[in-house]
Amino acid sequence: GNLCYNSILHYEKRRNKFKLLYSRMKKFEDIEWKQHRVGKGSIQGLLMLDNGIELSVVAGPGMYSLPRDAGNSPDDFDKFEVAVIDQDGKFIGDPKGWQSRSDIDELIEKHD
Repeated sequence: GNLCYNSILHYEKRRNKFKLLYSRMKKFEDIEWKQHRVGKGSIQGLLMLDNGIELSVVAGPGMYSLPRDAGNSPDDFDKFEVAVIDQDGKFIGDPKGWQSRSDIDELIEKHD
């Protein structure tokens, strides 16, 4: 039984390596941005992963983002509030505040 498990594991590792080589992992820069529905000065970005999980990234006054000022594009912010949403539209865990671009890249990798 163990030999079979190890060869499956080896195959999975090879397949994942192959996947990494040939399909570029999505990143922060792939997020599509728009004005948030709460109004001017707040933005929302959405990123759909291949498995149907979606990241909603927001920033603006009253959100867990920095600076706490109004902004019109992701370039106006250093930190963002992120929610991870499953295929049924339910949150996976709690939304996370004050996430940097590299934090968001790690979240994408974790859920992809």
